[in-house]
Amino acid sequence: MKRLALKLGTWGAMLGMLAGVVELSIGTQIRPWIGDKENPVVLGIVTLFLSGMAFVSMTIASKQDALTNDGKLAIFLGVLLPAAICFTTVGRLWYLPGILLIVSVLFLAFEFWMNSQARDVPVSSERTRKMIAAIGSLVILLSIGLAFWKSAFGLFQVEIPVRVDRVRLEILPMDFVRRTALTNGAMLIENIESSQVMGVYILLILGSVLALIASLTSSRLFTGIGGGVVLIGLLLFLIWLPSILSQAQYTPGFPSLLKSLGWGWYLSTTGMVMILSGVFPKFDSKSIVFCKNSDTK
Repeated sequence: MKRLALKLGTWGAMLGMLAGVVELSIGTQIRPWIGDKENPVVLGIVTLFLSGMAFVSMTIASKQDALTNDGKLAIFLGVLLPAAICFTTVGRLWYLPGILLIVSVLFLAFEFWMNSQARDVPVSSERTRKMIAAIGSLVILLSIGLAFWKSAFGLFQVEIPVRVDRVRLEILPMDFVRRTALTNGAMLIENIESSQVMGVYILLILGSVLALIASLTSSRLFTGIGGGVVLIGLLLFLIWLPSILSQAQYTPGFPSLLKSLGWGWYLSTTGMVMILSGVFPKFDSKSIVFCKNSDTK
């Protein structure tokens, strides 16, 4: 199974690099094939880089038989992340490479964790830690999913009185600021695309998915990294918030912006705290007594 996974992954990565080169070179001439991307040069470079990362991961997996759990997870993520992300960078050209990489990822997961003969039995505290981090990751992903259905779960929402009318501003996944003008019972909706909003949501999704997978595979290191990525996304959102809203001609003071943060921001913050709290070990009273006794000796 591992040999088949390596072959599929290697071919998928090579075809992905080819797709990146095609988008980089002639993307403007085949826009329907690349999802009508506005900047095929940059996205082609991104696709080439991510496909190269998947190829390196496959090469490392083929040359090393004995891998630590963190090493297995690093290879797994080195293939999974390019397979998922590049569906948004290169359009139809990623269909074949993406499918090959996803199948390879499934085979690798089976080989690394489901087909293992020796399995450590986790202690109760370790199981609790994993559950807390996994639930925190799911809270973040659920809040993002709910924002597609209910705008209150977005990262930001505010209503501004403009004379006798009102204007509602909402920041929603995956990459836009929604400006809704409420005039005499009628609504005029305008969606303004923002690369900064997309960057924030990508960080939230990547971090939570990484923490979820890492918690399920008992990798404290990558669980912490996932929580850190979510934290960076939340902090960048606060830093970029005035710039994001200026695209919709709204420039209030920073304190008033904080009062209008949406449920999505608070739920993501709660999930991030749960992830990071599940990373650090808990010290019970017995371990403290043992340390004191050892010091007296």
